[in-house]
Amino acid sequence: MEEGICQALGWPNAEQADIARAWQRILGQVRTFADLEPQLLGRVEELIDFVTEPKA
Repeated sequence: MEEGICQALGWPNAEQADIARAWQRILGQVRTFADLEPQLLGRVEELIDFVTEPKA
């Protein structure tokens, strides 16, 4: 998935180091939740809930 996002943005994506640089680039641009579009923020919150939900 991350490779596809990087590819869509025109960023290098062939190696794990490329993905790591992409995350650094993204995270370097976000200072507060106000920096995110509401639609994206909602999806991020859903993802956090999903990955932190205890396994049954």
